Amino acid sequence: MIVWFVVVMVILCIAGEWSVVVFGVTYGLGFGGIAYRYRRKVRPFFERVRLNNYIGFLLLAVGITVTEEAYCYALGNQIAHPVLWVDFILVTVMWSVWFSTWYFFLSRRYYFEEKEALMVAAFAGVFYEFLGTGEVLRNPFGVILVVPLAVVIYAALFVLPMQLIQFTGECTGKTKYVVGVVLPFLLTLPVALILYVILSVVGVSV
Repeated sequence: MIVWFVVVMVILCIAGEWSVVVFGVTYGLGFGGIAYRYRRKVRPFFERVRLNNYIGFLLLAVGITVTEEAYCYALGNQIAHPVLWVDFILVTVMWSVWFSTWYFFLSRRYYFEEKEALMVAAFAGVFYEFLGTGEVLRNPFGVILVVPLAVVIYAALFVLPMQLIQFTGECTGKTKYVVGVVLPFLLTLPVALILYVILSVVGVSV
């Protein structure tokens, strides 16, 4: 995956997509690498401040989400909504479904080793970024090309909150990989629809 990611970065450099390259390298590899290196310090810290629970997990997940979107926006890249505060609402709510599905169901139902969980969770990003937006229909070859970019970014997003999840599941069937990728995305769809309706009713263009 990292080799594929490097190839994609080279292609994007040739195409002049410098802001995407900077974001991918600094956030995906930079922040993601640092987060992975020091991930073991997360749980002890949250235990000390008595937030080693779902509230602490959600606070960390939301903090990671907001800073990632703000950084992406600051670099001039496209985000879910061109208005930053609206983007914060959309992405925070929808990704909270992704995070929470892992916290309450996947980790308790299925057996995952740490790296397995990280990669399976990260692949959900392909669905969020390309299937949910319809980009896979408009440019399927381009989507296939940049899959590793989405996976690396979503892995960087997930690595720290993952430290507050108790993995107690015992099911080891291969279906866990499909369920782990698809279920969070499917559960997000009705939540996203309700959110879009609410925003439209209050006059926010989505």
